[in-house]
Amino acid sequence: MIIPHSRPEIDTADIEAVVTALKNRRLSQGYEVAALEEALASLFGDVEAVALSSGTAALYLSLAALGVKRGNKVVIPSYTCNSLFSAVSFTGATAVCADTSPGTLNISRSTVRSVMDRSVKAVIVPHTCGYLSDVPAISGLKLPVIEDCAQAAGGRYPDGSLAGSKGDVAVFSFYATKLIPAGEGGACITADRKLAATIRKLRDCDKRPPDGRAFNFKMTDISGSLARRKLKELPVVVRKRALLARKYDEVFGEKSLRLQSPQIQAVCSRYIVETSRAIDTVLEGAMACGITCTRPVWRPLHYSIGGECPNAKMLDKTLVSVPLYPSLTGREVRKILAKVPKLLDRM
Repeated sequence: MIIPHSRPEIDTADIEAVVTALKNRRLSQGYEVAALEEALASLFGDVEAVALSSGTAALYLSLAALGVKRGNKVVIPSYTCNSLFSAVSFTGATAVCADTSPGTLNISRSTVRSVMDRSVKAVIVPHTCGYLSDVPAISGLKLPVIEDCAQAAGGRYPDGSLAGSKGDVAVFSFYATKLIPAGEGGACITADRKLAATIRKLRDCDKRPPDGRAFNFKMTDISGSLARRKLKELPVVVRKRALLARKYDEVFGEKSLRLQSPQIQAVCSRYIVETSRAIDTVLEGAMACGITCTRPVWRPLHYSIGGECPNAKMLDKTLVSVPLYPSLTGREVRKILAKVPKLLDRM
């Protein structure tokens, strides 16, 4: 059996949550979605939460609600997933790549400032692989900041506040491989009531005056029910990942990014290691052992849309993501720790 790179943990309570939604016979957005929004808002305090069809939809609607449009620019990392580029492009704006800060996975105030001009109207700041970005410092550039918590749900800053509490709006993903896996889905969280109202209005284009920014971005009650159940378990999931990551640290040692990066990994959503070998060689070697490793980022965006991002290019050539999640069995963990470290160094 191949050990997958990600595998959501599904228990009886998860199944019962979905069955309950089905028995209620309200498959589209309804009570369960509203209950999820209430749970998210309660977790963060004095905020509004809007549940959506995906994390990408959450990014797009955050930008649209902030007034980003054609002729504007939005700063995003090069070392990130395609969703950020897609969301910016859907507004008609132009995505501009910022490089990662040296020795980290994230953009910083200085790398964002280096690509800014008067056309830049917002910046999307992910907590890549659960490593915390310095959102307050980037907010000091006087641009609206969208805090992308797709890989950091449940993580906390050193002051105890939750990841997602520092930007103008925070977005979350409930995709199957994320920390709150509900198949699909996402959410926006913001203390700005007007911004939340605009996002809520734009997630549904039916029975209202036409608005070219709006679409059907609603979440189903099935996904909402499962996401709400997974949200309750999030603190346990974060602890389990942390315990497992510490076990990995003991074996991977200096190859572990967790032991090198100056940034805090608030949630081990991805376990990242450094290799001196060609990435494809490592991935193929792991697969030959029955272990699915991947690149942390499929392909840095600046390769396609332009920009000078030497640090992102270096990460693309040296980093590998190793399977780490609570549903790994003891036998699977032992196999990963016995096989993968040997693949990372040149022979």
